[in-house]
Amino acid sequence: MKIIFGLGNPGAGYAHNRHNVGFMVLDRIAHDAGARFRRALRFKGHAVRCAAGRTSVILVKPATFMNNSGICVRRAIKAYNVTLDDILIVYDDMSLPLGTMRLRIKGRSGGHNGMASVIAETGEERISRLRIGIDVPAGCDATEHVLSDFSSQENTIVKACIDKAVLACRDWAACGSMYAMNKYNT
Repeated sequence: MKIIFGLGNPGAGYAHNRHNVGFMVLDRIAHDAGARFRRALRFKGHAVRCAAGRTSVILVKPATFMNNSGICVRRAIKAYNVTLDDILIVYDDMSLPLGTMRLRIKGRSGGHNGMASVIAETGEERISRLRIGIDVPAGCDATEHVLSDFSSQENTIVKACIDKAVLACRDWAACGSMYAMNKYNT
């Protein structure tokens, strides 16, 4: 069994924020599969089992707010009895240009509080992650930037990146991290 976690902040007020691009990717996978998220109280999140291409996966969106995402991740790993090799974390990254993405199998948080929480709660940096570039303009406050919505012009770029991220998640689930890295890290 594979679990894909999308990081973001719960609530309609955050739905279109840059920080919620992880949620956006999972919402798209669920939509394509005709599946709906349900509340999962045992690990403080929303989850759905669905098809990602030809592979069945569990999609999880933490309801703990970004900075405490690791609580949900740790509890879901335990609830579904999977290992860290069976999970993928999808989240935004200000260090990558808008509309780009990078898949890695390990690393530090890179200053991302949600990923820092995941690493702290699991005690491990060897966790596959798909980072979606949201860029940050020079001189812009980072917190303000991640909590802002994409402009209409940026939305076109982001939607294309989400399309590619959905394919990367499907390939990760079906063929593994190395295959997906070789295919999507260009």
